[in-house]
Amino acid sequence: MKPMRRGVLILPLSLVALACQMGPREPDPAQATKDPTPAKVATPEAPKVERLGATFDAAATQASLGDVAKDAKSYAGKTFVTTGTITAVCQHRGCWMEIKDDASEAHVKMAGHAFFVPRSAKGRKARVYGALVPSNAPEPSCGEHAARGEKGQGCKAEAEAQLGHPLAKLELEARGVELL
Repeated sequence: MKPMRRGVLILPLSLVALACQMGPREPDPAQATKDPTPAKVATPEAPKVERLGATFDAAATQASLGDVAKDAKSYAGKTFVTTGTITAVCQHRGCWMEIKDDASEAHVKMAGHAFFVPRSAKGRKARVYGALVPSNAPEPSCGEHAARGEKGQGCKAEAEAQLGHPLAKLELEARGVELL
């Protein structure tokens, strides 16, 4: 029986010695480049667009404020879409805003007070779907000034006080606004 015990002991010891000589395996360079899980790429979220008023007409002409200022006669009474940065907003109800692009600026009234822009919208980009109106058109009263007893203090006076200069020559009546 002694010879059998010796074989039983030698075999396990041989396997342990063999395993120790092999050591840790080096990673296969071909496998190192093949990551089974795809890398997660952080994508910035698109800013939320806030839509106010009427839905934009997809067929409406796109025009910069500079183009409208250069050829106001051809835009008079026609609806179009323009974009600018909001530089002032009615602090009573949001019934008007001033927008500016690289070439020009415009005073924008919300059509018949059908909707209002947030009073905190200053500094945001805005797309305006509207029409050019004569700058000498009578200013509709938003009622807030009269309710506070401010005679002669309409939206125009408030806008000029916020801006520190006279209103823009271009006046638009917005049917719809998108805040970007």
